[in-house]
Amino acid sequence: MDKAEIKAIQKALKAKGFYNGAIDGLRGRLTNRAIIDFKKSIGYRGRDYVGPLTKAALFDGRVDPVTAARTPSAKALAVFDEPAWLQVGRSYLGLREYKGNRHNPKILEWWVKIRMPFTDDETPWCAGFVGGVLEECGIRSTRSAGARSYLWQNWGTRLSGPAVGAVVVFWRGSKTGANGHVGFVVGRDQHGNLMVLGGNQGDAVTIRPFSMDRVLSYHYPAGVAIKSAIGFSSLPVVDSNGMLSTNEA
Repeated sequence: MDKAEIKAIQKALKAKGFYNGAIDGLRGRLTNRAIIDFKKSIGYRGRDYVGPLTKAALFDGRVDPVTAARTPSAKALAVFDEPAWLQVGRSYLGLREYKGNRHNPKILEWWVKIRMPFTDDETPWCAGFVGGVLEECGIRSTRSAGARSYLWQNWGTRLSGPAVGAVVVFWRGSKTGANGHVGFVVGRDQHGNLMVLGGNQGDAVTIRPFSMDRVLSYHYPAGVAIKSAIGFSSLPVVDSNGMLSTNEA
């Protein structure tokens, strides 16, 4: 790779929170470490080789599900059939909070998009991610930092079960409390869990398994035709290790 291409990779890695070095076009230890960490975050083999699949994931958010999950069952993930907001959300896979006093500018941009006053990436931002992605697609969100706002405001069309692209609201801490989590449904895993694309899942945008016992509600943008069938058994199977999400704040 030439210097310009390495610079572009460094910029993309920095935007996603994996690289904190200089944008100098030099392939050093920090750059290679960032490449490895990014690839591991999306399920790719942890090495510093940057091929077409890695570039597609880094610049366009297109993750090859078979390569990433190493399982034929992931072929059920037909990304091209997913609603636009889910595809946009996927483009941020791997984006994470910055450590220290700096804050990821994309997370700050999402706060602006949903009309929230926060100027940091330490405030729980799962609703910032969902709302920001929806707003980027021209869909009005709840414009709230509260994960349960999608339930409280009865946002969109309330669904009787999960569907690919649906906004799913979870309780966190207590089912009757105020804390929660929100993300987008992408499928189900082989362990009977819901697979969810969300922000602030381990301080990053990831796809993680969630217990169905935590679900409070499912919602779909009002006036938008649902592309997939509704119901857990109709969801595509996405391979996972079955380790449920436990860190969403």
